[in-house]
Amino acid sequence: MPNIKITTEEGDERLNRLLHYLTDYIYTVKVQDGVAIETYHGPGCFNVTGYTSQDHANDPDLWHRMVFEDDKPVVVKLANDALAGIIVKPLEHRIIHRDGSIRWVKNTIVLSKGNDGKVISYDGLITDITELKKAEELNSIKQHQLIQADKMVSLGTMVGGIAHEVNNPNNFILLNAQFLQKVYKDLLPILKEYYEQNGDFIIAGIPYTNAADKIDQSLQGIIEGVMRVRGITKTLTDYAKKDPGDLNQRVNINSVIEGALLITGNKIKNATRNFNVSYNPTVPIINGNHQQLEQVIINLISNSCESLRHRDQNISIRVEVNESNKEIKIIVEDEGSGITKENLKFIFDPFFTTKRNTGGTGLGLYISYNIIKSHGGELIVKSEVGQGTTSQIIFHYD
Repeated sequence: MPNIKITTEEGDERLNRLLHYLTDYIYTVKVQDGVAIETYHGPGCFNVTGYTSQDHANDPDLWHRMVFEDDKPVVVKLANDALAGIIVKPLEHRIIHRDGSIRWVKNTIVLSKGNDGKVISYDGLITDITELKKAEELNSIKQHQLIQADKMVSLGTMVGGIAHEVNNPNNFILLNAQFLQKVYKDLLPILKEYYEQNGDFIIAGIPYTNAADKIDQSLQGIIEGVMRVRGITKTLTDYAKKDPGDLNQRVNINSVIEGALLITGNKIKNATRNFNVSYNPTVPIINGNHQQLEQVIINLISNSCESLRHRDQNISIRVEVNESNKEIKIIVEDEGSGITKENLKFIFDPFFTTKRNTGGTGLGLYISYNIIKSHGGELIVKSEVGQGTTSQIIFHYD
């Protein structure tokens, strides 16, 4: 192997090239008796922080002020440990760029010690990892969505089984209630005759004159309640079925809304005392996918419920038909907290959400927008902070 001689100058240049690829810039801190006496930020700091080397030199406290408030304790500890001669691990933390944006950096500190073992300086290698952090966050969100999707598949399987288990006793209750209703109807003439001959008497602690109507109403109430349970289980079962994605079904918009309200009924009840729905008996039948459109309405209703600050605020749904331009509108309005103009621009972007801390995924409106688009329609959202939000679904028919 031939001997290769590298001059000091060539070695320094090679080292600088390597450092350029390993880090975005280097800052150097001179230390005396455990105290930082001078700090120099290399020229690459401008690309990462928006401030020049001279800016940092003129304002020694600039770096500390740039550190994101929540991260300051760990960054200060990192610096103090370095000053004390403790070898520290690389730290990832946030800084506030000159333009106000938040950047992520990886801060790696390399100590230089004198013969007495005391720190005389240390170099900080700063690498901008903002894009990496964004990619990691996006990957984490996607992973979370895969988990949620798997849960929904399992839930869909469970719903069918649960609906079956609920329907068995529900049908038993229905048959018995209908039987008792017939029995009571046959008994009424006998009870009436007894009353006419003997005067009023007690049934279940209630005088016959009061009990007659109450018993019939109670039996009818049981039957109506059972039929409502049957409707809910059928809606849940249909909603959980695998959707073939066909857009050639004959869809009644009123029925879509009715199905969505069966599923979201409890959420609406908990969110507001003032809920109104206005169906339109003249709405034309359109071609589409009932299940997908139901999913959109469910999402819009859920968003409205979550935006309300107190139960006296309103949510309304109405269906409008404009025969002159062959247009159908589904309008969902609420008096909730509203959406800022800045956020309104991004609401249809995948994974964009202002409700990450409360379980928001940022996919609801993105999916809804694409469902309506695939149906040849439009989804328009208008909102003002503190005033509420109006969502319009627009379809055109022949």
